[in-house]
Amino acid sequence: MLSIFRQYTFDDSFEQSFISNKFLKEYQIALTYATDYDENNIPTNGIFSPNWNTSKVTPETIIDLKNKNSEVNIKVYISIGNSGTNFPFYPQNNKTWILNATESLTNIIKNYKDCNLQIDGIDVLYECIKTSPVDFVECIGQLIKNLKENRVIKEASISPSFALNKEYYFLLYKSYSSLIDWVDYQFQNEVVPVFAPNKLMEVYDDLVMEFYPRKKLFAGYSAENEDWATLSPIVFFLGGMNILKKRKGPGISIHYHNYYQLNSNNE
Repeated sequence: MLSIFRQYTFDDSFEQSFISNKFLKEYQIALTYATDYDENNIPTNGIFSPNWNTSKVTPETIIDLKNKNSEVNIKVYISIGNSGTNFPFYPQNNKTWILNATESLTNIIKNYKDCNLQIDGIDVLYECIKTSPVDFVECIGQLIKNLKENRVIKEASISPSFALNKEYYFLLYKSYSSLIDWVDYQFQNEVVPVFAPNKLMEVYDDLVMEFYPRKKLFAGYSAENEDWATLSPIVFFLGGMNILKKRKGPGISIHYHNYYQLNSNNE
């Protein structure tokens, strides 16, 4: 069983990960997050900047990881948005947001490419959206289209969760399905807690029946302590393994606890 594993990370904790071609056909690093807010938390209308630890996540650290694990395909994503209610999706003007977002993300990706590191794609993970579904679809869909048509990225994923899935993310997927390669559903945000592995598989089956094709649908999870009340690590591990084995899901993802981010916030 060869699968895809995605790690959302703010720092260089991916250096400690066990990567084996016996289990993985692909390992994705999703850098968290690029946001379009300034240092005073004011929206910049699509001018994105990295919020991950750029002193620890460098082209050199990722290239070194690739060299050490050459038998596994390692890809790098930039995740735009944020978990929780901070830095919501809130464009001031759709046309300007699209132009600014396309240019700013292109510049971030180009800077990595100039250092001989290819950024493979972007991931869209907003847990708070302060605009209409139509505006969300227009902005995000056109951004993905621009980046792909300009050959800035090769892949794009969206990461919905329960509250925003049907009204926002599924509408986006229906409108731009040919440009969206993966859907990384965030199970830790279910309204009703998931206490059994079989329940996790039931939710996954419902998503396949109602919304997204199985071949694109990841099972996503957050290992942050505050998310355990909704979905514990052992339930996700058992349920996630069953999704990979029995449901033939393409992969899983995990948000690991970011110690560097915690320490920097406490300084």
